[in-house]
Amino acid sequence: MSLYRSAALIGALATTLCAQESAKPALTAEQIIEKSIEATGGRQAIAKITSTVAKGTLELLSQGVTAALELYAKDPDKRLVIVKVEAFGEIRRGCDGQTAWEENPNTGFRVLEGGEREEAVRDCVFQGDLKWRELYPKVQLAGKEKLGEREVYKVEMTPASGNPLTRYYDAETFLVVSLAMKRVRSQETLDMRVELSDYREVDGVKGPFLIKQITAAQEVVIKLAEIKNNVAIEDTRFAKPAGK
Repeated sequence: MSLYRSAALIGALATTLCAQESAKPALTAEQIIEKSIEATGGRQAIAKITSTVAKGTLELLSQGVTAALELYAKDPDKRLVIVKVEAFGEIRRGCDGQTAWEENPNTGFRVLEGGEREEAVRDCVFQGDLKWRELYPKVQLAGKEKLGEREVYKVEMTPASGNPLTRYYDAETFLVVSLAMKRVRSQETLDMRVELSDYREVDGVKGPFLIKQITAAQEVVIKLAEIKNNVAIEDTRFAKPAGK
């Protein structure tokens, strides 16, 4: 990792400061990831959460549409996202750990396959941050840079197969403030940027309540209103609909 130094070093004081900075051990990608886990609450607190139900809104800015959003997630690898659009219907995207599927009033029902399924199954791993070593066998620090007003660590995370993910960690708080990735959607691959902010603590664990997903085609804003953990959720909720 490159160390940022002052452009002008003056006298003995500056020499001392330089020596102190040089003595600091450079952080590795692995250490940054683990510091982020600690910053959000720590492994022990995070591991106590075995299911999550979140509710809020989803806005499609380019279309001026606001929809109700519900998210259900359960250990070890189940997730269901429901988007309810007035006068259109419900869009559902789920995963039971093996089968990933989507149901849309406009395009109908489909089972995700290939790279899109692979991404969905990986995303649905509950508490994936704790399991980063198995999900991303290769991680490397790609430097330290400015992101808006923040200094961030840029960490590239590569799965065993599929597209890599880049995470940007706030250099002071170690919270993840942005993600950059390529996403497979049906027959195309999209460049996506995700911005995370408004971190709040629930049950001893911090998470973002404001999420922005940005692609060339549109910007989606997700605002969570509530998060409830360790709620009983039947496994049948995540299975693809009967007869599909």
